[in-house]
Amino acid sequence: MNERDGAGTQGQVSLYGDELEPGALVGPWVVEARVHSGVTASLYRATHVDTRTLAAVKVVRAHFNHVSEVLKRFKQEADTLQALHHPHIVRVLEYGELRDGRPWLAMEWLEGESLDRWLARRGPFSLAEAHTVMEELGSALAQAHGQGILHRDLKAQNVMLLPRAEGFTVKLVDFGIAKVAPVEGSAGLTSAGAVLGTPVAMAPEQILGQAVDARADLYALGVLLYQLLTGKLPFTGASAVEIEEQHLHAPPPRLGESVRVPQGLEALVRRCLAKRPEERWPDVATFLSALRSSLTSVDEATWAAGLYLDLRFRESLEDPSDEAMDARDEALEWSRALLESSGWTLAMEGGNALLAWRELPSESSARDVEREGCRKLAQQLLGGAMGLAGDALEARLYLHAAPGEPSTDSRGGRRLVGGLLSRLEGWATGGTPGVVAERATD
Repeated sequence: MNERDGAGTQGQVSLYGDELEPGALVGPWVVEARVHSGVTASLYRATHVDTRTLAAVKVVRAHFNHVSEVLKRFKQEADTLQALHHPHIVRVLEYGELRDGRPWLAMEWLEGESLDRWLARRGPFSLAEAHTVMEELGSALAQAHGQGILHRDLKAQNVMLLPRAEGFTVKLVDFGIAKVAPVEGSAGLTSAGAVLGTPVAMAPEQILGQAVDARADLYALGVLLYQLLTGKLPFTGASAVEIEEQHLHAPPPRLGESVRVPQGLEALVRRCLAKRPEERWPDVATFLSALRSSLTSVDEATWAAGLYLDLRFRESLEDPSDEAMDARDEALEWSRALLESSGWTLAMEGGNALLAWRELPSESSARDVEREGCRKLAQQLLGGAMGLAGDALEARLYLHAAPGEPSTDSRGGRRLVGGLLSRLEGWATGGTPGVVAERATD
């Protein structure tokens, strides 16, 4: 033990309470400030007395110094991190004890912020950004699993995002409840009976206290991917019990309800969040391969044009005549026929309105040409409908190009099942009549 470790002399006692004060010595590290206080341990920014190197020093809080389970987990984290050497896992610098017996762990200082804080401040990640996070975390987990180590508490709070000149990089931290298991063809199984982890990202088998393997970390990776893309967790509740119940029984929400994603990515996340471990991805390598494949087709058949025509009687007309109603019906019938003959699919038809859509090319220049054709058709449609409707009606036409999710039904028909275009309240029923194009975000 280093003689400079504190918590032993009368003159230093004020620096070494339950929380260490600036100036306290932790081995060769001088505490500068407390950056986080957890239940069992606190994290400090500290400087090496000789090299002036910055470090994040984690110290068990004084009133947990004799709690065997806390000390066991702290040592386990130190041993785990010392066994792992990976560019996306926080690096251990030193391990020791204060004179009062409290263990401490010095790790590299990471100049950045946790993913959860980044998300709260900045909002959802783009597909490209989320892909970067998954690749880097995936490679870190793959190495850990290869050495028989499960993280078991993967969540946004335990991932640090570090800005770089171009983009960012991430590092996985907090292996406090990691489990070292025998390596026999897989990451192995942890013992059953103990419930360890955080409810926001805990796999069902963890909640039930059953034996877990690497697929529990893959479940948490799916939770994190969903959170990165949407800015919110897939399961939330007023209490930990409510959240656990959703992880156990509730189907995961669809990504497409919140953000535009390729269909392959939707399926990938859904498989990560399968309730049964055997239905998830078998390992990180398979997950990452599927992720790359899903992202290569990000723009394929994801754009569509939507056209909403609304024919209403003028407010000044208190009692429309039979002739006026016949004119409205004739205008709608003519509009429907024109759209269908031009390759549009009718999605909805009511007493005074109709909605139609058509897929647009995935390639941007071809899509621009097609959109120009849609605009010309819309002008033709509006002029013809107004001519047939007469003075008793006013026509409102909304033309919108946006990401959509076409799907084929059991009869071979095409329909919109999700995406921005399917949300009429955002562009058709409350917007300004005319032509609108929404830019897709990657």
